[in-house]
Amino acid sequence: MTTRAAPASTTRRAAVSTASQLAAKVVHLVLNVVSTLAVVRYLAPEGYGTYVLVATVTTLAGVVADFGLPKLAVREAVRVDADPGAIIGTVAALRLVLALVAALAVQVTLLAFGQSSEALLAGAVACLVTVGDAVLGVVVVAFQIHLLQQYEAIIRVLGEAVETALVLVLVWLGAALPMLFVPPVVGVAVGTVLALRVGSRRFALRLRLDRSLVRGLVTEALPLGPGMLVGVLCLKLDSLVVAALLPAADLGRYGAAYQPIEYLLLASAIVINVLFTVLARAWAVGDRVAFRRIYARGTEVLLAVTLAVPVVLVGGASWVVELAFGPSYAASAQPLRWLSVALVLMTINAWQSVVLLATGFQRITLAYNLAALAVSVPVDVVLIRSRGIDGAALAALAGAVLVLCCSTVAVRRCSAATLPAGRVLRLVAAAAMSAALVAWLVDRQVTAPAAMLAGLAGLAVGVWRLRLLPRLQEALG
Repeated sequence: MTTRAAPASTTRRAAVSTASQLAAKVVHLVLNVVSTLAVVRYLAPEGYGTYVLVATVTTLAGVVADFGLPKLAVREAVRVDADPGAIIGTVAALRLVLALVAALAVQVTLLAFGQSSEALLAGAVACLVTVGDAVLGVVVVAFQIHLLQQYEAIIRVLGEAVETALVLVLVWLGAALPMLFVPPVVGVAVGTVLALRVGSRRFALRLRLDRSLVRGLVTEALPLGPGMLVGVLCLKLDSLVVAALLPAADLGRYGAAYQPIEYLLLASAIVINVLFTVLARAWAVGDRVAFRRIYARGTEVLLAVTLAVPVVLVGGASWVVELAFGPSYAASAQPLRWLSVALVLMTINAWQSVVLLATGFQRITLAYNLAALAVSVPVDVVLIRSRGIDGAALAALAGAVLVLCCSTVAVRRCSAATLPAGRVLRLVAAAAMSAALVAWLVDRQVTAPAAMLAGLAGLAVGVWRLRLLPRLQEALG
């Protein structure tokens, strides 16, 4: 397959593009934390439970509307003699159709959960984000093609800033639930307008529908869309089962516990994406020794970073919950402890999925995610019925353990790369002792912040003794 020749400035542009994307992701996370805390503290657990359900269902709708089409648009548009305007325009049209289908599915799903007319209206408003992103998500493909993703970064940050400001204003005004879903719509609308203007001026981009491309794009997307949907379902299953079996207030408390874990998982993607580029290059040039070394060091670093979360939350979860969410969410503390442990495994699972992607075995990821989903459904039902939201967190942990086992075996068989067992055990032991120290100090009436700092210091000593960062630098060098 022939592709466009790369310009001389490709390396510099790629570096600027990558750096801007990383910076934008950090700002995105910060702004989302601000808006989420505002909403959680504004709504009572029951109201926030409805908010979580609507947000969860519309997130799944967004995955359906995406269906892997933007990635295909990038691949097709870089080919010689390709018409980017036709490809991007056709993908935008397909995503709009899928967004409308997903919006209808959202209403049907919320009705199945027995939601009120207010929740249905909130779902309809939230689905407008999916419709807007159908255009925004493919227009920014032009920025990816030309390695000018700093434009995308700026546009998305501006949209997020508008969204966060509106959330704070609406909370201050005492807005009803459906109105809380308006800010993301406005943010996406602002981003879409800016992206269209920049795209038309910077690249002379003219979108158009080419019906001859529809069948090929849909056929190519069929393996991607279901894989993305199953992956998200694995993460959201426990919330959906809680919504089906427990009162809305319980879902609100569980959603509050899960929210910081979800943000931290997104934050880990920043590191994973950087490591993935180097890992994929090593596999592509056939340097299996470098590939296995990067895999091992990347795993160690991700473990060291994420293990800090359960270290501080084992003893400090109650303090964190009361500080962040308020006393009405006190029951979120125990689920947060279990979920903090699950976060470590979820991060390694995400890392191992991109390892399989780098080696071309991404279909295996879909297979074991499907298996994990099938096993998780009855486990979730049993644990949630017996232990409530604590059971939901335990079910999430059990699902993460299952996926970890499957992904580790898959990576070993497909690339002959293995987890550095001895060093992993030493990291886990250092984290366990640090977490025990935090719990002991809190039990002795030491303030939670002081105990958490002591635990982090203990983990830092263990990480320093293993020389993780110098070893990672050697692997990447």
